[in-house]
Amino acid sequence: MIKFSMEHPEEKQHMEQVHTLIESGIVKIGENAKENPKMLDFPEFALGIANKDYQARTPFLWNAVYEHFGFDTRNIRLAGDPENSEVIFNSFKKDRKYLGGDVGVGFKDRAWKIIDEVDPLAREMQAINVVVKEENGILRGYNTDGLGYAQSVKEKLGERGEQIGGKKVVILGGGGTANAISFALAKEGANLMILNRTAAKAEDLAERVNTYFRKNIARFGGRELIQDEVRDADLVISVIDDPTSPLDQYSALGTIELPATPEHIADNLKEAKQIMESMHRETIISDVMLRNQDTATIREAKLAGFSTLDGKPMVLNQAIEAFWLVNQKVLEAKNITKEQVAEVMKQAAGS
Repeated sequence: MIKFSMEHPEEKQHMEQVHTLIESGIVKIGENAKENPKMLDFPEFALGIANKDYQARTPFLWNAVYEHFGFDTRNIRLAGDPENSEVIFNSFKKDRKYLGGDVGVGFKDRAWKIIDEVDPLAREMQAINVVVKEENGILRGYNTDGLGYAQSVKEKLGERGEQIGGKKVVILGGGGTANAISFALAKEGANLMILNRTAAKAEDLAERVNTYFRKNIARFGGRELIQDEVRDADLVISVIDDPTSPLDQYSALGTIELPATPEHIADNLKEAKQIMESMHRETIISDVMLRNQDTATIREAKLAGFSTLDGKPMVLNQAIEAFWLVNQKVLEAKNITKEQVAEVMKQAAGS
């Protein structure tokens, strides 16, 4: 543990910025993330932040690499209110032990407006999932979510000898993760249909995708179009997630009516089953929401005989890229390659 002398109280203040956030109750150390450290007493740390304490795997994956290569650095997952984003990231920036870290649900589409610099593509996405603290103290944001998900789709389609290009992809949702996935799949040549409860949000995303790629590859609409649009889809992706709501009990294909009463859930699952009966069987149904068990979207799709893709491969792929962005300089100084990082992280993910 780093010790502080009374002669330099200003240094102690800098070093304890994150401690102050915790002591004030603005953030807390997550208890549910897999193998999340319970304290901050490391020479340096990478911090993840999300709007709820849930079963995040990032600390486990990142720390497996840190430990394997003999680093004292650790990734620590925190939970906080996105309304406090500015206070939280300003405190991160001031803390000399902070290297950067992952940006989770609730913060992805807020943090990019607050930090100092944003990667151009992430700016178009209007969402980031990782922050890197540069040597000059500047916080720079990136988005590896889309890259991670696109890689998982490539692997899934590769099992059939197919590619993403030309596939019809229906995206259910319009938040930060939807932004990242839409841009990544559009880059691979997919044709997108973005459906969101608030159609204006889907419209904004589709227009930004089309403007960025200078061609009309994304359409939009409200959720009332789900049944018509999924009939001939090659891939249907649910990017609807809010750890503060029991959305994992609903299929993303059916009407989601809250609160989550048995009647509302039963109606949702019945409608989803009817919709799946109209879809062709080669469609891949995907849900990026991470829970300990299959979400209702994945479970019901499996029962109906569809090929499915959950969020675990995406988390692994994006985690490798995000870890490399934050730690690249120290890793390269020890002649550690991205391929070595990926191998260690994949082994940890399979353990």
